[in-house]
Amino acid sequence: MTSYLYRGVDALGRPRSGRMQAADESSLEDQLHAAGVWLIHARPAPVRPDSRGRGPRVTRREMAHFCALMEFLTRVGVPIVQALDLAGQDTDRPSWKRIYGDLRRDVESGLPLAEAMERQPRVFRPAVAQLIRAGEASGSVPDAFAEVRRHLEWQEQVAGDLRQATAYPLTVLIVAGLFVAVIFTLVVPKFVALLAVAKAPLPWPTRVVFGLSDAVRAWGPVSLAALAPLGITLGWMHRHHEGFAAACERLALRIPLWGALFQGLIAGRFARNLAVPYRNGVALLPALRLVQDLLGSRLAARATADASRRIEAGGTLSDALAAQRLFPPLLVRLVRVGERTGQLDATLEQVAAHYLDQVPRQVKRLLGLLEPALILGLVGLVGFIALAVYLPILSLLQKLR
Repeated sequence: MTSYLYRGVDALGRPRSGRMQAADESSLEDQLHAAGVWLIHARPAPVRPDSRGRGPRVTRREMAHFCALMEFLTRVGVPIVQALDLAGQDTDRPSWKRIYGDLRRDVESGLPLAEAMERQPRVFRPAVAQLIRAGEASGSVPDAFAEVRRHLEWQEQVAGDLRQATAYPLTVLIVAGLFVAVIFTLVVPKFVALLAVAKAPLPWPTRVVFGLSDAVRAWGPVSLAALAPLGITLGWMHRHHEGFAAACERLALRIPLWGALFQGLIAGRFARNLAVPYRNGVALLPALRLVQDLLGSRLAARATADASRRIEAGGTLSDALAAQRLFPPLLVRLVRVGERTGQLDATLEQVAAHYLDQVPRQVKRLLGLLEPALILGLVGLVGFIALAVYLPILSLLQKLR
């Protein structure tokens, strides 16, 4: 259920406004019509995080444990309030006791569980609250908790694979960076002074290396100092400026190998997050509105919103997705098959399993290509520097003869 702020008129033409909970705008309009009010405008009520939202963030593992426990308790029939109370008694961590207690009090006061979660944004990310809202709307809260748990465990697996696969390349990259810094700031300047005294002619590789050495010593500290504020600024713009975030994602889609990985990740998230509410009775259009906030991509959210408009105009889901260049052709074809066979939810589950299984493999393949590239790059750099130093020395030796 979602809280809406609405404006309308009654039978006498008097304005009416207020706040009401409903599954979607159509349900809200039906409820108001039953109360003698004709809806003019409605929008989701903003959720104001209270002071509790400033607590420390929780890890993925902690959130996965929370979802697993809530899935078990709700699946065996324990009401939400009692489940939160039991979970709070089960934990021995003061921070989680406070989280469970705050959720229980909010739910007891009449708030849906998803809205209670949104009041603690540092604990529960928007995607988690949105999936729980979809479960509440479809009457399948245990399945929603199970979906969040599976997604968090999948993220943890991918993160673990990334840590394992990037350990060696990162070590090589750090060593190469330190090597270049030492060569250009300590070793090369001594050769510059030596060759200047000898008045030896400098071939172009030597001039390039000496120029780079001067640039590193002059601008290296300034560049390193500017990286931190530049990164913070770009991160802020990506979070708060939709156009900038969408432009970055378009650029990412054009990068070889990475673009296919990003597209597969979006396709897997779209299929998985649409399958859960649709399988549990939520109509296609409301389910698509829920999916928009779960994709983790501004570009994907825009594409999903455009697909919703095309379906409202009478199109099918497969045709609406085919009109978006973001979604891969395999997803479109399988969705079309699911529509024709009446097994759209099962098809979406299979599509999600396919793409979310492929992403870790593609990550490992990409990092597997990065490792030899780093080694070859380091060998080439060392060889070029050695050549730049050796050529003028060889020239001096020839003059001495």
